[in-house]
Amino acid sequence: MVFGVFSFNRKNMRWFNLRRIATCLFLLPIFAVQLLINNLFLLLDYIFFPQFLWQKTKKPVFIIAAPRSATTYLFHALAESDNFTYFKLWEIIFAPSICQKYLAVFALRVDKVIGNPFKKAILFIENILIGKLKKIHLIGLNLPEEDEAVLLWSLSSFYLNFFYPDSNFFDDLVLFDDKLKPKQKTRIMRSYARYVKRHNFVFNRKGEKQYLSKNPLMMCKVESLATIYPDALILNINRSIAKTLPSTLELNRNLYALFTSRSVPKELNEKTLRVLIEWYKMAEKNMKAHFSNQHLKIDFIQLVNQNEQEVNRISTFLGTPPSLLLLKKKTMNTKHKSANNYDDLSDEQLMSALEEIPFMKHYS
Repeated sequence: MVFGVFSFNRKNMRWFNLRRIATCLFLLPIFAVQLLINNLFLLLDYIFFPQFLWQKTKKPVFIIAAPRSATTYLFHALAESDNFTYFKLWEIIFAPSICQKYLAVFALRVDKVIGNPFKKAILFIENILIGKLKKIHLIGLNLPEEDEAVLLWSLSSFYLNFFYPDSNFFDDLVLFDDKLKPKQKTRIMRSYARYVKRHNFVFNRKGEKQYLSKNPLMMCKVESLATIYPDALILNINRSIAKTLPSTLELNRNLYALFTSRSVPKELNEKTLRVLIEWYKMAEKNMKAHFSNQHLKIDFIQLVNQNEQEVNRISTFLGTPPSLLLLKKKTMNTKHKSANNYDDLSDEQLMSALEEIPFMKHYS
């Protein structure tokens, strides 16, 4: 990771260019310091709050689907319910440990008493740093976020790949269940479970709420997920791959562009498409094998159109009150529409992909 920050291949996206040099000079020291601080506090948890290891996580709910399949839409809608607890972005970045969570909660209370100057400053900085990203993904420090990012602090998240574009450093992580060695899978999944236990220890000690996660990368981890949460419930949203595949390529292009000015090579796009098709296969196989009666397939079109029957199916599956009004309320509140622009797959490309994942024909 240290020596791979730059590539000496002129055609590589990590070749020396102004944006990459500036981004590395700015981000790497910050990340290194935050990595050190967070891991120090994570160790302190074992001293001051060792009982968190016995914290229960009963029937967690996982929204697992391909990127650009309205996973964020459903995540934010369900997050408005008092039935669920979940990670927010500020917690993932600045407070993965129990100690940090308590310190942050205390600081926020003090800040509120004196008129929220700290909160206002943070929001101002947030808009500068991730303002562009908000146009393609609903994101904010105080908003629910994908818990995959918490694995950054154990250097075991595929998100690191966006900082290392045009590399093969994290290929095993992207096909987690099939490529990683058993010991590696066990270590990473146990680490993930401990992060969730820490969250529940502070915000859901009595277990009155279900833990809620939205994480497309779980498509390649469904088998491993069953080893730590065999009682999990999975919501699987299905959208036409003619849209999800090219939309994901465009999303990735925007993410890579944060760290380099080099354009995405054709070979990398082809590799990404190959990976996404493998994700569909892995998720379908392992949901049937490990969560046969614990997963619900959701139609993207019916969901985003707030079809009452579809929403009631979700509510019945989760055992929560009908959330149709909740979905409408969330839609009106956020008024968020992605600015992600792309062309659908051609008919030839679509038919070729469907030959490998025929179970997606119904949605495509």
